[in-house]
Amino acid sequence: MLQIMLAYTRTAQFVPTGIETDVDTFIALPEALSLTRCPACVGNDYWTKSRTWICNSGCSSRAVLPAEVVCRH
Repeated sequence: MLQIMLAYTRTAQFVPTGIETDVDTFIALPEALSLTRCPACVGNDYWTKSRTWICNSGCSSRAVLPAEVVCRH
């Protein structure tokens, strides 16, 4: 399964959103406002799909499938 990741704006860390998906489902997701709690600072961050990417579970760096690239296909 792939993990939806985002760059948390307050800490500049890459954090998982807690959502696992596959490529087709990720592409079909709407550009809706979502909320994730950062495990580093325990703050909340609002995000949209365009600020995310997907990677294998357990990855710790920016992955190869940012939303703006995946969703063009």
